[in-house]
Amino acid sequence: MKLIPAFLLAAFSTLVAETPLALTLQTRSAVNKAITVKEQWLPSRTAIIVCDMWDLHHCKNAVVREGEMAPRMNELLEKARAAGVLIIHAPSSCMKPYEGTPARERAKSAPVAARVPDKIGAWCRQIPAEEQAVYPIDQNDSEDDDLAEHAKWAKELEVKGLNPRAPWTKQIDVLRIDQERDAISDSGEEIWNLLDARRVDNVILMGVHVNMCVSGRPFGLRQLVKNGKHVVLMRDLTDSMYNPARWPFVSHVRGTELFIQHAEKRICPTITSDQILGGTPFEFSAATAGKKRTQILLLGDSSTEASFPKKFAPDEPQVEDTLRALLAIEPGLPPCDVWNEGVSGEFIRGFLDTRYDRAVKTKPQADTIFIRYGLNDVRKREDFDNNFAKDFRELIARLRKDHPGAMIIPTTVIPFAEDLTANAPAAKRINDLVRRVAEEEKLTFFDLYPLYAAEQAKGSNMLNYRRYALSKVPENLRPLATPYVTDAAGKEPTIVVMDNRLDAIFGHLPGWFADRHPNLAGYNVIAAATAKFLAPILRANAKGPP
Repeated sequence: MKLIPAFLLAAFSTLVAETPLALTLQTRSAVNKAITVKEQWLPSRTAIIVCDMWDLHHCKNAVVREGEMAPRMNELLEKARAAGVLIIHAPSSCMKPYEGTPARERAKSAPVAARVPDKIGAWCRQIPAEEQAVYPIDQNDSEDDDLAEHAKWAKELEVKGLNPRAPWTKQIDVLRIDQERDAISDSGEEIWNLLDARRVDNVILMGVHVNMCVSGRPFGLRQLVKNGKHVVLMRDLTDSMYNPARWPFVSHVRGTELFIQHAEKRICPTITSDQILGGTPFEFSAATAGKKRTQILLLGDSSTEASFPKKFAPDEPQVEDTLRALLAIEPGLPPCDVWNEGVSGEFIRGFLDTRYDRAVKTKPQADTIFIRYGLNDVRKREDFDNNFAKDFRELIARLRKDHPGAMIIPTTVIPFAEDLTANAPAAKRINDLVRRVAEEEKLTFFDLYPLYAAEQAKGSNMLNYRRYALSKVPENLRPLATPYVTDAAGKEPTIVVMDNRLDAIFGHLPGWFADRHPNLAGYNVIAAATAKFLAPILRANAKGPP
C-alpha cells in the first residue's frame, strides 16, 4: 500500500474541513439596476485588505465615522480570520510602528511572484470601463467639516505635534492585528507577492475612503481588478471623502452610495458584512448625517418620472438632480434632497389604489410636495371633471396626514397634446381643475404650463425626444434606424433618440415629431422653472417668521 506524504495529507484535510464563504455579489446595469449573483469562496483562497483605517485624519467627521465603523469591522475580521481568511492591514505611509513585527515581516518576506504586473506599485485613478462615465461626485474639496470645527480640529492636531493635513501615524487600535496570522503592508508589490504566494484569487477590500484610497491605491480595487484578481468591495464597511456642498449636492451618505454604484457598474462587485457576520449591514448613525436637509417630493406621471432619459442617458443629471443642483447654488437656501416618485402612465386614482404607501410613506418627512397629474387622468378616469378633482382632494388629504409639515403644491401639466378630448383642449381643461382645487384647498399653486410653453415656442421640437415605431419607417430607410431601435419585451420595435440627430433622415415621416415627452433639455426647463419658483419660498422659510 502506497503511503501519502504527511504534508499532503494535512493539506487535504484542511481543504476537506474548509467551509466556503457564501457571498452575494452585487453589480449594476447601465441603467443602475442592481444585479446579484451568489458565489462560494474558499477562505484559504481569500484575503481581506483593510485600507487606510488610520488612527487620525485631517477631516474630523471622517474620524467620527471611522470610529463608528471600526468595531463592526474588527468583529468581521475576527470571524474571517478564524475561518482561514488572510487579513492584510494596509495603513498607508504608517509602516514604521510595525517594522520588525511578525505581521510586517510576513509581507516583506513573501517570495517575488512569477508575474508582477506593470505599475503595480503606482496609484490607479481610472480603468478603461470608467473612461466614458460621468464621475459621480466632486472631490476637489472633500472636507465635510464645519469650517469652525475644522479649524479647531487642526489646532488640536498641531498641539499634539502632528501635521494637520496628514496626522495619521498607525492603524486605529480598535482593529486587532494577529501577529501570528495577519500581514501588514502598504506596498502594491509586497501585497501582490503575498497574494501570489498564498494562491489567493479572491480579495475583499474594506476601509477608507472608497472614492480615493480604496479604489486607487496600488493595492486598491482598480489595480487588483485590472490585474486579474476576483475582487469585491465591502460596501457597508467603507466611507467616502465628499463634501455635500459640492456636486452633486447630496448628503454625505448619498455621496458614498453614488460612488459605490459607480464602482458596481464599472469597477467591481460589492458585498455586505452581514453575509459573513449575520445580522444586518452596518449603517452610520444619525449623529454623522450632517446638516438637516430640506426634503422635496415629486409626484406625477411620465412627465415627472423621465423614464426615457433615465434609460438612454443614465449618466446624465436627471430632472431631480438638476433641481437639487439649482437650489444648491442659490444663496441662503438649506441643502435639499429631491425624491422623484413619478411613474409613466400613472393617474391619481391608480396611484392611490396601488402605489401610494410605498412611494410616500417610505420617504423621509417631506417639507415640499409637488403634484403634477392629469395627462393620464383625462384619458383613463371616467367622469373626469368630477372625479379628477375628487381624486386630487383625496391625495391631498392623505399627504396632509402622512406628511403633516409639508407644503403641498399642485402644479399644472406641461403642453403635451392639444386635443386629447373631443370637447376641450386637454391641458387647459386639466389645469383649470388643478387651479380650482388649489384655491379651494388654500394651497400654493405652481403654474408651470406658460413657462414651459414659452421655452417650447423657441423651437417647437427642441424639448421633446423622438419615439417612432419602426414599422412606420419605409423599408429602404430601416437600416439607418438600426443603432437607435429599442425592442422592449413584448413591444413593437421603436426608434428612440433624445434629440434632433435623426430629423434630417426621418423628419419628413408623418408623426415623427408627435411624441411630446420631454428630453433632457425639456426636463432642464422643468427643473429651472421649479427652482426659480421654489427658491424664494425656501429662503423665506429659512429666515423664519418676521
